[in-house]
Amino acid sequence: MIKLLSSAKITVVCLFLLFILTFWGTIAQVHQGLYAAQDRFFNSFFFLAGGFIPFPGAQLVLWVFFVNLICSLLLTFKKYTQWVNSGLLIIHLGLILYFVAAFMIFHFSQESSLRLAQGEQANISISDRPPLRHFPLPFTIRLDHFKAEFHPGTDVAKSFESLVTMTTGSLQRQVRIYMNNPLRYKDYTIYQASYDTDSTGKQHSTLAVVKNGARALPYMACFVVFFGLALHFLIQALIAKAQA
Repeated sequence: MIKLLSSAKITVVCLFLLFILTFWGTIAQVHQGLYAAQDRFFNSFFFLAGGFIPFPGAQLVLWVFFVNLICSLLLTFKKYTQWVNSGLLIIHLGLILYFVAAFMIFHFSQESSLRLAQGEQANISISDRPPLRHFPLPFTIRLDHFKAEFHPGTDVAKSFESLVTMTTGSLQRQVRIYMNNPLRYKDYTIYQASYDTDSTGKQHSTLAVVKNGARALPYMACFVVFFGLALHFLIQALIAKAQA
């Protein structure tokens, strides 16, 4: 069973599905909004593509990938403990740390949002999912300007962004927030999530506020994987030189 679950074919399929989900989910954020896209593509075990075709969500793919990685490590652990393969062992441990980081972030990060009209400011965010909770923030966010661009002849947003001023104590910082360009402050990351227009025609920008105490873990995992790769290639180069 361990040998079956450690198959490289499972690894390739999982990587391919994660590529598809990442690309699809990122594009879907433009039309569906950040939260809807997250719930459908990344927080689910499966969803219906086209309304009727079951497609695996990122949670299911990542759990299968995690089991595949652990089984691969168990199957080859004795081999990896040899110094010649020590780089491969470090790479596997770094990948496992990625999964640990993903688990910590998914289950222990705090997600909330700010809905602001131009000129409004707030230092309390509201939870995105029930039960409704209010989270005091260590800064104040003011929406200075909101801009949305639409595809020609449609009401479908091509892009939208918020120009905000963050105030912390006596310090002020003005930042443009748009897709894939969030505002970061300590454990907080602020994304452009969506927007809406009320009955008076006034536009409101919705900013996602994520507090993530485990934000450093993915960077640590990246360093471990990089170190393992560098060590593996160095060892292989030394072996090739000795054999020559």
